[in-house]
Amino acid sequence: MELPRVLTLEEDDPTRAALEAMLHALAEPDLRALWARTRAGAAEARGAGDMARLFLLVRGTKTIQRIAGERGILIVAAPRR
Repeated sequence: MELPRVLTLEEDDPTRAALEAMLHALAEPDLRALWARTRAGAAEARGAGDMARLFLLVRGTKTIQRIAGERGILIVAAPRR
């Protein structure tokens, strides 16, 4: 499975297990970069009023944060300025 540019997840995504395994194996800098790109994509979707895409991207950011936490990595969203 190839690393996506941003992480979007459907509620019952059939590739979720494979994606989560890939996230567990990513180096910390790559995991943080994926989170940052996914968060930027979510901000863009929010600005465009694309709530369906925003929901998928937010699920992606939360999944990345959960897996990072399981690995002892803290990823915190700071307020955008």
